[in-house]
Amino acid sequence: MGQFTTSFSPRWIVLGLLALSVSACASADVSAINTASPEQISSASVSDIEVKFATPRPHPGLKAALEDRLRKAMPTCATGSVSHRLVVTVTDFEDQNVAKSILIGDEIELAGRVELIDAASGVQAGEYFVTRTFFWGGFIGAAMMSDAEASLSDSFTESVCGEVFGVAFKSES
Repeated sequence: MGQFTTSFSPRWIVLGLLALSVSACASADVSAINTASPEQISSASVSDIEVKFATPRPHPGLKAALEDRLRKAMPTCATGSVSHRLVVTVTDFEDQNVAKSILIGDEIELAGRVELIDAASGVQAGEYFVTRTFFWGGFIGAAMMSDAEASLSDSFTESVCGEVFGVAFKSES
């Protein structure tokens, strides 16, 4: 029988390691369930923020990070004079599996319902469903996803500002 040999050039090894270390993808989706009118959005300010969970287990780190990011963003995003409550109900949160991320890639996701409620009347002005997903792979991906609560809270807040209030906002966490 013949002898089978394989040789890898250094170029292929470097390309393989590079692929393992830097693959990434992100997606965002905001769907209106009950769209607030442009007049309601332009006149809205957010005086109170509540983050709740409709998931099997609580996530205190995510709750704190999301409330913090939203509190910092709302004075820039909701600049009107009519006081509103912003109620976020987290419906899905998928944290990172480090080993899986390094070997084959992994996904982190934050999804939730965002309600804008007139503070004086208690009437809902608008309701939206927001989903933020990141897929990372390799060593760098695992390192970048290590603080899923913070990175997802930043991007979730940016989606709320951009898609609900029409204001481009970049979190500074």
